[in-house]
Amino acid sequence: MNNVERFRRSAVLFPAFLLILTTIYLAEALSIRSQFGGDTLVGPRFMPILMAFIMYAALIVVIVGEWRKEAEVATGGSLLRPLLIVVATGIYIALFRPLGYVPATLGFVVALFLIFDFEKHRPAFFIFYVIAVTALFYGLFAGIFGVRLPPLLGGF
Repeated sequence: MNNVERFRRSAVLFPAFLLILTTIYLAEALSIRSQFGGDTLVGPRFMPILMAFIMYAALIVVIVGEWRKEAEVATGGSLLRPLLIVVATGIYIALFRPLGYVPATLGFVVALFLIFDFEKHRPAFFIFYVIAVTALFYGLFAGIFGVRLPPLLGGF
């Protein structure tokens, strides 16, 4: 498989698309200004910028890993995974308010892990990572960003 064919695979194209979105997100995060006081290192734009750089690192790891895979893993340039991600995200958005953060996010993380075949053969690790990711993002949004998330079964 040559380099052009490797780049055309959806497993490489989708992270490349996310790199572009992350760059747009970072550009917007850089335009955030503090309402009070001057711009300091830890201000309102610190966390979005930090998240963008973490996303860059994660996406580069994914792209390099996919780039190194041989043809047997290639699914023929299928767009099935990106389509499944879009569907899972749509379902997550639709169920977020009626179900609440915890059940909706647990289901969304399970769907993403299944789509990416992440820890499918080690159920204990799979469950641990699903709960850890859900708890991590709850702590991030509710604790750090101060976003009021619906607990269980809707209701803000």
